[in-house]
Amino acid sequence: MELDSCKKSISKKLFLITFTLFIVFFSFSMIFQILYFDTFYANRKKNTLMNNLSKFTQETSYNISSDESLYNAIAQFESSNVAKVGILTPEGEIKYVLDKNSEWQKKNITILANIFRSLSSDENFIPSLQNSDKPFCTIMEDRDTSLKHIVCIAPFSLYSKNDSVIMALSSFQTINEASSIIKQFYFYVFIFLLFFCLVLSLIYSNMVSKPLIKITNKAKKMSQLDFSSKCQEDREDEIGTLGKSINILSANLSSALSELRAKNEKLTKDIERERKLEKMRKEFIAGASHELKTPLGIIEGYAEGLKDNIVEGENRDLYLDTIIDEANKMNKLIMDMLELSKLEAENMTFKMAPFNIRELISNILMKHKNSFEKHNLHLSFILNNISEESEMVIGDSFKIESVIENFVTNAIKYSPENEHVNVSLSEKDNTVVFSIENTGTHIKTEDLEKIWVQFYRVDKARSRAQGSNGLGLSIVKTILTQHRSVFGVMNTKDGVLFYFSLNKYTKEK
Repeated sequence: MELDSCKKSISKKLFLITFTLFIVFFSFSMIFQILYFDTFYANRKKNTLMNNLSKFTQETSYNISSDESLYNAIAQFESSNVAKVGILTPEGEIKYVLDKNSEWQKKNITILANIFRSLSSDENFIPSLQNSDKPFCTIMEDRDTSLKHIVCIAPFSLYSKNDSVIMALSSFQTINEASSIIKQFYFYVFIFLLFFCLVLSLIYSNMVSKPLIKITNKAKKMSQLDFSSKCQEDREDEIGTLGKSINILSANLSSALSELRAKNEKLTKDIERERKLEKMRKEFIAGASHELKTPLGIIEGYAEGLKDNIVEGENRDLYLDTIIDEANKMNKLIMDMLELSKLEAENMTFKMAPFNIRELISNILMKHKNSFEKHNLHLSFILNNISEESEMVIGDSFKIESVIENFVTNAIKYSPENEHVNVSLSEKDNTVVFSIENTGTHIKTEDLEKIWVQFYRVDKARSRAQGSNGLGLSIVKTILTQHRSVFGVMNTKDGVLFYFSLNKYTKEK
């Protein structure tokens, strides 16, 4: 599980790779130094000692004014090169050496003598050295002490050319001690480097992986259509450029998605509207066909009766009156259908203007005064504390007249004799509410919402007899909807109440 987690996490991958590289690099460096430090140090010491000895012989040969100056030059050389110097004859006899009589120096003199004897065991060595005029440098082990030394020997001219030999010894013990100390020191260095590599790897992996993880999380949110978060843009490197590109992509996708959603919503609404229109069209055709079928059938039957001369005299006039009456009903139905079609068309415009609704209602009621009297209906028109200014409303007065006309004629048609028709005007907030109640009858609860549907009749037989085609309230609904009116119907204690509202006209100051 942990391995799989590492494979999936870029932070862990970077940490492991960085940590491994650091450890391998430092480990390789330490192992290389531990294995090759002695050789490297010895070669470096040997070359340095050989070069300095060659320089010493060139500067000192034939330039010795006194033994004291020679001893001072030897002392300075030994101090700067950590070496012991002795000047010998070609036969190996010690001529000059510092602190010749000290016990410590006697050991060095013995070492010098032993090494010289080992080198001069080859009878060609000294002549060859004198002829070359160059130092000879090697690593040798003293047979008495078993200590290794870096030995440099060169021809030296005191009073004549190459009349002496100068030897410089540097003990290998200092190299071994340094190597031993370095090996011990590397143990602590390795522990420190382990901790250092751990911290450095964590910092590096977080520095690289954190912004990448943020970008990854942003991309995940984008895949879930969440474009709210933003990537860091203050970086000037490739990660910052990637973050900026992700932000631009997010903004473009968000804009495209919003536009697509808006178009999809509009398309959905258009489809739903088309479905409703198609349903209305089918219902309208079915209703119109049904409504036209009856008068056409009556006209056809009566016309055939006249053609066959089955009636004469007054009955013939009755047949003709019936045909004319049904033709008028058909004409009214067609006119109402055309009116409803115009009202439902999107390009239908209403002439909105201020008008006095009280005067409009009074005129309509006056026009139907004879009808009220004919049906023995008691009419009342009440103004419920409505001010004269509030009588002015905004709307299409011609369309509102047809609405009120429809409500009044329906109240007359469906009210039994000796009942009441109560018309009232009242104020509510910034609107004027018209209501008309006809008593003595009620509408079934399930029919209250259906009465606004085209060709729907509560009592089909009675409605047809009274000349209703079922389109009046549909026309009313369309007109009031266009006026953004609050309208409806309800059963009261005594009858049925229809109402609608119009916005009051406010004069601009």
